[in-house]
Amino acid sequence: MLEEVEIAFISENDLDEVYQIEIECFGEDAYPRWVFRYLLENSNSIFLKASTNNLIVGFIVGICSRRRCHLYTIDVRKAYRRRNIGSMLLEAFEREAIKRNVELVILQVEVNNLPALNLYLKRGYKIVKRIKNYYGLGRDAYEACKNL
Repeated sequence: MLEEVEIAFISENDLDEVYQIEIECFGEDAYPRWVFRYLLENSNSIFLKASTNNLIVGFIVGICSRRRCHLYTIDVRKAYRRRNIGSMLLEAFEREAIKRNVELVILQVEVNNLPALNLYLKRGYKIVKRIKNYYGLGRDAYEACKNL
């Protein structure tokens, strides 16, 4: 049974741990470390973490502008997957977006990333198009949106 999960905003002190999770989740496809500093410092970003027992087990980040929010990534440590953490993060992200008067969340997801795709579809996201080679040659993405 998973201990209580707390959702909170990321702080400067969390960046090393967040970056380690990004590497664990995406390896050589991970965002560079400087991207996370930029996202932390950007006043238009929503950057949340899920923690249990003082351990960050996942995070979500996106940037909002003009009533739209582009969701960049949801990362959950492998040992904590399939415990509803991604769904908790996405729900908290959407609540924060609504507070900022966001009307639409947009994201891209690799077509073969079935766990993420299923999460988004379950949460009401609709696939609007397929983007060829979005993640590199032969690695297409779906673009999905949700009206809040």
